[in-house]
Amino acid sequence: MKVPSEKINFPVVSGSSVCFPKEALCPMCKTTRVQEPHSMAIVNLGAMLMTNRANGAGMMSDDLDGFLRFIWHGAHQDGRGNHAGTSAFLDIVEDVRGGQADLYFCSTTCLRAFFNACVDAFEMKIDAAQARVRSKKGKP
Repeated sequence: MKVPSEKINFPVVSGSSVCFPKEALCPMCKTTRVQEPHSMAIVNLGAMLMTNRANGAGMMSDDLDGFLRFIWHGAHQDGRGNHAGTSAFLDIVEDVRGGQADLYFCSTTCLRAFFNACVDAFEMKIDAAQARVRSKKGKP
C-alpha cells in the first residue's frame, strides 16, 4: 500500500493532548480507522512516577512531561563524521502532561511512513543547521 506523503506539523502531541491523531483515523493514509476496536500499530512512550520500585508500581503524574525528540550531534574537535559542527533536533512529542503519549496508525506501513516523514523533517533541520554552519565559515 502506498501512503500519500503529506506535511506533518511537529510536534504531533503536546500539552494535555496525549494521543495522535485526535480523530480515530490513521494520520498517514487517512482512510482506515484506528483506536478501539480497530487493528492498529501503536507507538507508546512515556514515563511513570515510581510509587514503589520494589513492586514495580507506578502511575502517571502531572509532575512529568513526556517527550520524543530526534537529536543530531555533529562531530567536533578531533571527531569525525557527517555534518561536523552541526547540532539539530526535531520534537515529535513535546511537553505531554502526565508523561505518556500514544501515536496510532492503521498498519505498520503507515507507521513506517510516519517515521520516514519524521526522519525527512529531521534531515531538513540538519541540512538547515549545516547551511548556517557553512555560512558562518564563509563556505558555499
